[in-house]
Amino acid sequence: MIEQRVVTLNIRHGGKRHADALSSRLHGYDADILIVTEFRANDAGERLIGQLERAGFATSHCGAAPGRNAILAASRTPIARSWALDGTLDAERLWCIETGGNVICGVLFPNKEEKQPYWRSVINAARQGGIDLFIGDFNTGNNALDKDPKGTPFINADMPRRLVDCGYVDLWRSRHPGIREYSWFSHTRNGFRLDHAFAVPTLAGRVTACEFDHEPRLLGETDHSALVVSFSAEA
Repeated sequence: MIEQRVVTLNIRHGGKRHADALSSRLHGYDADILIVTEFRANDAGERLIGQLERAGFATSHCGAAPGRNAILAASRTPIARSWALDGTLDAERLWCIETGGNVICGVLFPNKEEKQPYWRSVINAARQGGIDLFIGDFNTGNNALDKDPKGTPFINADMPRRLVDCGYVDLWRSRHPGIREYSWFSHTRNGFRLDHAFAVPTLAGRVTACEFDHEPRLLGETDHSALVVSFSAEA
């Protein structure tokens, strides 16, 4: 059996202040697929792309303006195609790639009510089928376990459950039932689980580990923890 690893990390407004540390961090995961959220197509972003491509990754992003937060997808196997999930919404928020026989949708939802149309698009896509994995920064969780009890309640807190009802598995929660663990903290130190991975059952059945790496957040490289998902695969 060969293990494959998919990692998502929000690098905070392009990660320019800690570009070298974040590049080393991303390379250090020895991932097969990286979904980098809040990527920016500026000088630091182009340098990150160059470093990943020299390391053997194929890369894809929507080509958003340099000041816009977007999604960078990188894969060690060729990217067969890449596209916006919904042509009526900002491509930098929902960016899909097909690689290694799987279709992965990177997610970077806005805050508050602004994320509602993006959630609707994800739910519609889930009902139609064809996306194997939704992964990234959803800016959402459930209000029972995915936030500090003192934290501000999530808007659209029912949406993760609706995605599960479409047949997807919340990979982290399925392996950590009843546990509180957070990937982002507010300025008042209330924690929230914002970063998620939802997979179809056939892919979820191959998960061998799904854990947060808090080190990039604790060291101040970014304000999010990484989510690291490992899958078994036939040799």
